Amino acid sequence: MITYLINLKRANDRLVSAKETFDKAGIIFNLEEAVDGKDLSLPHKNYSELKYNLLHGKKTNLGELGCHLSHLNVLKKFLSTKEDWALVCEDDIEFNEDIVEIINDALRSEISFDLLRLSGGSNKTKEIGLPLKLKKIRNDFFLSLNFGFKSGTGCYLINRLAAKNIIKKINKMSLPIDHALDRDWILNLRSLSVSPAPVYLKEELHLENSYIQAKSEFKFPFYKRYWIMVPYRLINELIRLIYKLVLFIKIKIES
Repeated sequence: MITYLINLKRANDRLVSAKETFDKAGIIFNLEEAVDGKDLSLPHKNYSELKYNLLHGKKTNLGELGCHLSHLNVLKKFLSTKEDWALVCEDDIEFNEDIVEIINDALRSEISFDLLRLSGGSNKTKEIGLPLKLKKIRNDFFLSLNFGFKSGTGCYLINRLAAKNIIKKINKMSLPIDHALDRDWILNLRSLSVSPAPVYLKEELHLENSYIQAKSEFKFPFYKRYWIMVPYRLINELIRLIYKLVLFIKIKIES
């Protein structure tokens, strides 16, 4: 397994914080310089502005485009290696002290996956994504299947198949990267999560010092956004429910 840390060149405070976090966990990482939204301009060959506006209900945020491109760059670098798995991390995270053992136990479990979502939000007591526990892997941590949207790409484990499919399917951004990664049925991969999340976001970096600044001022007025966005999200969640139910049955049959 190879580990990547995504960090903006101008975010040195985050790099210092992340180094402390990784050193404490005993994880060696490869530093990936993030694509800075401030250096991007429109139109961009890897961005569908109209789809983004309609499906996400927001005006363009070049910080989100930079984030999207940064994750794709990491996956491309991963595929240039001979490693089977990559741990992809952003720079505002903190690990549970047993993170290495949790990952190893997940890989040794009899339940297969292509993408394993490891991070939650900044609130450690609140689970996101409506996880259904499948199997206990260590202490109070479980491999789980999410039946709801799981936001965030702070930390995830990914194999070569998933990396190839993601690069192929979402090379052109039309949704924020966490929304795009959360649609397994489009990407043709199997994603699970660990619950409770063994990686969480540092509140002082995620909420108070965000470089993406995906705030409410980017939202279109309700009369512009809801006539497309709401039907899309209703359909998306219905497809998710059906897909996850089928996947749950498959996992039960396999185990």
